[in-house]
Amino acid sequence: MSFWPAIKERLLKPRRRWWVPEVIQTSAMDCGPAALKCLLEGFHIPASYGRLREACQTSIDGTSIDMIEGVARQLGLDAEQVMLPRDYLWVPEANALPAMVTIKHPNGMTHFVIVWRRHGRWLQVMDPAVGRRWTTCRRLTGELFPHRLRVPAADWHEWAVSGETVQIMIGRLRALGASPAKANDIVARATQKNHWYAMATVDAATRLLGALTAGDGVRRGEQAIELLETLVARSAEEAPGTCKAIPLLYWAVLPMADSGGEELLLRGAVLMRIRGRLPSTPGAEQLIPELRAALTERAVHPMRELWSMIRADGVLTPAALLAALGFAVGALIMEALLFRGLFEVAQDLSVASQRAVAFAALLCFTTLLWVFEFPIVEESLRLGRRLESRLRLLLLEKLPRLSDRYFQSRPISDVAERAHSIYLSRQLPDLAVRMVRVGWELMFTLVGIAVIDVQSLPLAAAIAILAVGILIAAQPMLSERDMRARSHAGALHGFYLDALLGIVPIRTHSAERSVRREHEGLLTEWARAARSVLRPTLLVKALQSLVCISLAGWLLLRHIESAGITGSLLLLVYWVVKLPTLAESLATLVAQYPAQRNVALRLLEPIKAPEQPEAGVVRKPGPHPVQRSTAIAIEMKDVDVVAAGHVILQNVCLSIRPGEHVAIVGPSGAGKSSLLGLLLGWHQAAAGSVFIDGVALTTARLSQLRGETAWVDPAVQLWNRSLLENLRYSSSAGPHSTLTHILESADLVRMLVGQPQGLQTVLAEGGASVSGGEGQRLRLARAMWQRNVRLALLDEPFRGLDREQRHRHLTEVRRFWQDATLICVTHDVGETRAFPRVLVVENGRIVEDGRPEELALAAGSRYRNLLDVEEALRQGVWSAALWRRIRLDGGRLQESSRMFLTPRSSAGHE
Repeated sequence: MSFWPAIKERLLKPRRRWWVPEVIQTSAMDCGPAALKCLLEGFHIPASYGRLREACQTSIDGTSIDMIEGVARQLGLDAEQVMLPRDYLWVPEANALPAMVTIKHPNGMTHFVIVWRRHGRWLQVMDPAVGRRWTTCRRLTGELFPHRLRVPAADWHEWAVSGETVQIMIGRLRALGASPAKANDIVARATQKNHWYAMATVDAATRLLGALTAGDGVRRGEQAIELLETLVARSAEEAPGTCKAIPLLYWAVLPMADSGGEELLLRGAVLMRIRGRLPSTPGAEQLIPELRAALTERAVHPMRELWSMIRADGVLTPAALLAALGFAVGALIMEALLFRGLFEVAQDLSVASQRAVAFAALLCFTTLLWVFEFPIVEESLRLGRRLESRLRLLLLEKLPRLSDRYFQSRPISDVAERAHSIYLSRQLPDLAVRMVRVGWELMFTLVGIAVIDVQSLPLAAAIAILAVGILIAAQPMLSERDMRARSHAGALHGFYLDALLGIVPIRTHSAERSVRREHEGLLTEWARAARSVLRPTLLVKALQSLVCISLAGWLLLRHIESAGITGSLLLLVYWVVKLPTLAESLATLVAQYPAQRNVALRLLEPIKAPEQPEAGVVRKPGPHPVQRSTAIAIEMKDVDVVAAGHVILQNVCLSIRPGEHVAIVGPSGAGKSSLLGLLLGWHQAAAGSVFIDGVALTTARLSQLRGETAWVDPAVQLWNRSLLENLRYSSSAGPHSTLTHILESADLVRMLVGQPQGLQTVLAEGGASVSGGEGQRLRLARAMWQRNVRLALLDEPFRGLDREQRHRHLTEVRRFWQDATLICVTHDVGETRAFPRVLVVENGRIVEDGRPEELALAAGSRYRNLLDVEEALRQGVWSAALWRRIRLDGGRLQESSRMFLTPRSSAGHE
């Protein structure tokens, strides 16, 4: 019985799914994590798409196939990245499937798709942009991204004569009609020649004959093989790369002219093929936090979660509602029996007054049924409103506790669309009530049929079971297609938000045609997805109606043959015909379930998202930690910051004393704002440590630090509220007695004088009613009104102001926060000479750190070079005679003959 363990192991071993799991990306840059989740789920490795998205948007590069290959192996897949000729991918001997391949869109953009299985000439493909689709091998071959790679000739020859490649070549020859012996002979002769050109010639000739036979230019079999051998023999007489018998289009490798035949140009497709699951995988503790969360996060069961929310108010109300539904449906059956009794009672009630009393009693009974319906409807609506309110409260409580990385890895439009769709949850209790009602009515109808004709009960039950069974069997397909349509609808919502936010530049740059083209593409995919939901839904309903009506007709014929025409026949006909109607109603209700489930799933994703774990307090090594003072002490030790797999800060070592004022300069993209992002929580240290007052910057410490930080940046949002509300929206806003001084310091008094409503002036959406310079002064005043500021972070704080205003405001800000630690990022290098300390950042590193006067005098100083470039730009470019000098002051334009820029210009702009 030694074979039993092997059979048991084979049966219990996780195998590849037959159907590729469908995963729809939520933004244009998410094809990597969506494809990775598809592969993991295809091999029964559950993973959270949301956590994979976070990892690919923050810690790893989700657009790199090299990075995805490494992550797939970490998560348990035997992934291997290879490059093959494009037509090799579909050859069974190549064992290339399932695989993640790169395709090229007509607009030139590349995109990852999963090729899961081959079924004849058809391929089962999961495209994260549109979902599951079927395409032919020939069509997908044309979509593959053409990759070129220089490889040593010896390495390619070693691969070409390997056992796997030889089997591929034999299989391709067999597809041309060669016998096994002939195919082996042709390949054996090529492998015996110790040169890459022999196997390359056979490969090219096979590809050429494949195209000819597909176009009926040559017959498969002996004719094709003879022509192939002739082409191989003629090509052997010519030098590599000069063959005229076989066009260059059909060669997978060609010699590089500059390598003397030592290197080849390999043309093909890069793919990541999956051999299966790895026998052993690294422990979860060795993975980065996002990948660890992707494997350990429990799947959300939306209906179970929603039921727990409804049950939180007690189970008595749902139980009473369920019983009331049963009573109401039972009363409907009684009503039908009473109507049936009218036909028999009419013979006994010969007096008109008796008939009137009987009719009045029936009318009163029917009226009571209608009155009984009102509390049922009211209670179901109340449950819907309670559920919606609870979801809104949960989302409101959850959003502040989500980590910054959660929002960095998702489009804001996607989160907004999820929050907006909460209102759809109120329909769920009403849908459940209607489904229960139809279920009760179906059960009571079966009981009524059994009372009239017990022999018809099995066939009536079969009608009900088939009606429900067809719907249940179709649910996975309907749910999947509905989720696809909703994902495309979410992409459309995001597009509308982006287009509305950018409506001014769209009109300014006449970009309506580009926007319309992008909208057309998204709308087309949404329409296709919606059509893919409608068609199977109609097909399922048609099948259900056909089966149920056919069985109902058979049941009535059998009853008439066995019992004849009786007084109960009319009631039996009513109930039997009602069965398909009830099934159709149930079909309509069940068809709405996938939509409600998917809405709930999208709503619960942020609600159930893990919050950033609280780390314990870690103090800086040393005998005594830094004592708390009025200002913040900052220390960074060997800090690296990684975003989307790219290192943006590297080996940063920095120590800032409490109360020190530091300026940061450097070229655009050097990492200056990312350095501030470490202190604001936008980024986390991938390596090294950040200490604040001698304590490691954990989640709890970051929350406290934000309450002690004043931040000025052009990206800070201005709300569509009054000016006063925009100034004091912070929870640490100061008292109103200091407001006048703040407004004077930020130079906002003159702006308020021109506003008829003063501090109650509404700023419009995004602060559209104020200029860029006024918006910056508002942001500055907002920061200056905060209390208990121990750290001031200024990132280009005076953008949009003239040189004189920038100098005045910087002096005022440094005086205002003289007791706080202040860090200022600026491109105005000349203004930093007033700081006691300057950092120069380049390529994510701090390359210079010191006093500005010392750096300016140092030979080869980068700081000196930045000063010289700024001065040359001002004196040599802006002061040139080719410029017209127009001055805008107080809303008036005046042309001036003075220099365009002076070291200290007066108020106004030129």
